[in-house]
Amino acid sequence: MPGTFSDSWKLTKTSFRLIAEDRALLVFPVVGGLAILAVVALLILGWVFVAWPLGSGPNGNSTTPSVVVVAVLLLLGAYFAMVFISVYCSAALIGAAMLKLSGQQPTAADGWRIARARLGRLLVWSLIAATVGVLIQVVASRVRGVAGVLIGAVGGVTWGVVTFFIIPVLVYENLGTWSALGRSARLFTSTFGRTVVSNLVVGLILGAGIVGAVVLGVFGLILLVSSSVVLGVLLIGAGIAVGVVVGLIGAAAEGILRAALYRYATTGKVDPDLIPTAYTLPRT
Repeated sequence: MPGTFSDSWKLTKTSFRLIAEDRALLVFPVVGGLAILAVVALLILGWVFVAWPLGSGPNGNSTTPSVVVVAVLLLLGAYFAMVFISVYCSAALIGAAMLKLSGQQPTAADGWRIARARLGRLLVWSLIAATVGVLIQVVASRVRGVAGVLIGAVGGVTWGVVTFFIIPVLVYENLGTWSALGRSARLFTSTFGRTVVSNLVVGLILGAGIVGAVVLGVFGLILLVSSSVVLGVLLIGAGIAVGVVVGLIGAAAEGILRAALYRYATTGKVDPDLIPTAYTLPRT
């Protein structure tokens, strides 16, 4: 147990240290976030210019089959696009982090190249992940009350555990999707203690940052409606800025930690290498 906590703390510190040493690792969550916002914007435009006109004509009805079909297709398309963006950017981040952990000095282009080399696998996995996510929500929605909420929560957590290492496995191991899924589950089991503790520590650190952002925003609102408009606006802006920064660092830290845990699971190494010998770019 002492070794578990010691290794977990080292892995956690490594995740944040790599971000401090190489801010280029923040590029991947920034691009992913902007791309997801673009998908949301396209979804809204699709509803305004396609689905809404179908239900607002002379005899329009927002519940007609054509409107429902268009709305469902728009939602499913947007959901798949967001899942793929998340998977692709995570693969790029993990790839760059793995190079960094092996002692190299990767650029953002190296991370994108690693993800691009596994584009086909990542597309297939995104489709599977999106489908399972929808099925979990559909099953949960069929059950009323607390039971439905529990089914959704347990299903989501179980799926998250089984797929925790799926992206690094798809990138670095020559396995099919279903074999990679089994491999991911086995890696999680073999590193259970360190994986859980490391993620818990990262979550607590980032949670403290989010609490700080909320406190700034609340005090800003209080000042805005009571005494000082200028100071209130400044505090709200500071809270938003802190929240954005914490979100970006959190996304980067989570990806780097996943790479570090995968590296530990496959090589037994906790500390980063000084000589770039551990990993190379995957071959197409």
